[in-house]
Amino acid sequence: MAATKTARAATKTAKAAVQAEKPVAAELGYDQILDALRAGISKAKAPVDAHVAAQVRLYGKVEGILYILVANGIVVAEPFDYKGADIEVDADSETFMSVLSGNKPISNAIAEGSVKMQGNAGKAIILGSAVFFDK
Repeated sequence: MAATKTARAATKTAKAAVQAEKPVAAELGYDQILDALRAGISKAKAPVDAHVAAQVRLYGKVEGILYILVANGIVVAEPFDYKGADIEVDADSETFMSVLSGNKPISNAIAEGSVKMQGNAGKAIILGSAVFFDK
C-alpha cells in the first residue's frame, strides 16, 4: 500500500514537472484580435473632420473580417464585413496581433508584405495614425 502511494506521488510530481516545462500560451483567436484592436483604439485621437472606413481581412492562423471606422474624432472597430471601404487591409493574423500589441511596427509589417493596404492613400495615413501610431 505504501509503495502504491509513493508511486502515485511520483507520477503526480512527474506530471507537474512536465506541465511546468511547457509554458501555456494563449491561443490566438478572432475575439482576442478584436479585443486588442478595440483596446488600442480606445484612446486613439483622430481628426474631427476625417471620415475613413476600412475593412481588414485576416488570414493565416485566424481568418475573419473586421471593420474600422474613423469619424468625428473617434475610432471604432466592429466584427463585420463592410463593402465599399475607403481602405482595404489584408493582414496575416499573427502579424496583425503583433502590430496591435506593439511588438512590431506597422511599417515593418507592410514592408515585409504580411500587411497590405490598398485604397485612398490620404485616408490610409489617417487610419494608420489613429490606429497604429497614436498609442
